[in-house]
Amino acid sequence: MARNLRDLRRKMKAIKSTRQVTKAMELVAASKMRRAVQNAQVLRRYALLAWQMLQQIAAQRPSLHPFLVEQKPSKVLAILFSSDRGLCGSLNTQLFRATNQYLQQLASLPSFERVDFIAVGRKGQQFLARSKQNILAAFPALSNHPTSRDARPIMRMAADAFLRGEVDHVVLIFPDFVSALLQEPAVKLLLPLSETELRGMLRSLAQSRKAPRDVDIALGTLPAGGEYLFEPSAEDILSTVLPQLTQVQMYQAVLEAAASEHSARMVAMRNATDNASDILDDLTLTYNQTRQASITAQLAELSASKAALD
Repeated sequence: MARNLRDLRRKMKAIKSTRQVTKAMELVAASKMRRAVQNAQVLRRYALLAWQMLQQIAAQRPSLHPFLVEQKPSKVLAILFSSDRGLCGSLNTQLFRATNQYLQQLASLPSFERVDFIAVGRKGQQFLARSKQNILAAFPALSNHPTSRDARPIMRMAADAFLRGEVDHVVLIFPDFVSALLQEPAVKLLLPLSETELRGMLRSLAQSRKAPRDVDIALGTLPAGGEYLFEPSAEDILSTVLPQLTQVQMYQAVLEAAASEHSARMVAMRNATDNASDILDDLTLTYNQTRQASITAQLAELSASKAALD
């Protein structure tokens, strides 16, 4: 009996220590999540309006820049955003499941030849290695206060491969932050910025994020068929603006992935803390019952001994 009580006390002590760790990790993730969510939400409206402007430019002058020319998907470059560490629930599992579904749909296209990957995050790199996919480059996860400068090398590598003709499509695969309890895997076309792809991208972007009414209005602010006046020339302006706006889309994906990771980890650690509290309550009840049974047995032995002496 004494050994059982000692084992229960040891288990209770270990669970209390685990609960303290998960509670601290929850608070750290909550602090990081607030900043990451704020950064992601601030850039969303700018990204939506920028893509709407590109939509009209692509519809009016599709041959002014290589980024605007529509092509058939044959050689695809996919950029997968994941986390470096675990303990974030099913975030990476859902993302990898969506990646497999995308690869299956891609393989069904008649013009498809191959797909290459750029892995951002150690978990994604390990998943692609297990799946025997071709990894061109690997970067650490950009989850601790990312800036646009952090996404610049990834964007430069993708844009250079697209302009050289090594790939004809560039796709972003990342967890899209909807709320603290919901992160949806998203597959977004980054290049080319053709009219049909861009319209579908805008619609999926607004639907997946459940954009508020003011963002829906912002999507229709520019008049249909409006003409842009470029000074000094459309070619000079687009050669400067298009790379910058595609980098904004890349940076937006980085911010969404960071917000999703921190929110998923906060929820996972909160659930772990609640589960530890439930187990601790059950062990405390078992400990009290066992201790009470031990005391009752000792009292019964004393009473029996006293009765025998009398």
